[in-house]
Amino acid sequence: MKDTNQRTNRLSIAAIFFVLVIIIGFITLHKPEFEFKVPIDQALDQVLSFEDEMTPEKATDIVSNNMAGYQFVDVRNPYEFAKGHIETAINISSKELLASDNVALFDQMTKDSVRVILYGYNQSEANGSWMILKQLGYKNVKILLGGYEYYSGEKYNMFSESEIPQYMVEQPKYNFAALMEELSDGNSAIKPGNNHTEVIIPERKKKKSKVEGGC
Repeated sequence: MKDTNQRTNRLSIAAIFFVLVIIIGFITLHKPEFEFKVPIDQALDQVLSFEDEMTPEKATDIVSNNMAGYQFVDVRNPYEFAKGHIETAINISSKELLASDNVALFDQMTKDSVRVILYGYNQSEANGSWMILKQLGYKNVKILLGGYEYYSGEKYNMFSESEIPQYMVEQPKYNFAALMEELSDGNSAIKPGNNHTEVIIPERKKKKSKVEGGC
């Protein structure tokens, strides 16, 4: 009987301890610091719309004319930022993007209607930071097409080269080469590349001479 009472007491203590752990867990449970406000499918639609992309030409115009209402944010590490960056840009590396001070800065720029342009050395380097901020609900965030390498002229000099930047190359809606090849395989009377039209001259029939009467 004594062993049974001891066992019961131990089970009671264990049950009480388990309940206390659960209660403490609920009390100390914190709400996530950040919540995505934009669903991933809507964010992807924004990517495909190209509405939040800024060309290097537009960025150059903003900097050279000291246009108000824009803030360039370099998401590279401080070492790369020190080597060269867009004039008036501030450095917030991707690793420190959601630090409390930086989040407060993004909130303030949103209140002040300042358009934030993110960029890395190339565009891919800033895509992740841009997507995170968009999903967190920052509607004033844009991204620089081509990144710093296009803006600085390291890859494309917009004032001296005739080459078209890769980000400006448009994809044709139709494959015209395939269409022409398909037409050439058919029994079409007109062949591609043959601009000469065959002229058919009708052959005239000779009139029969009338038989003249004799003596």
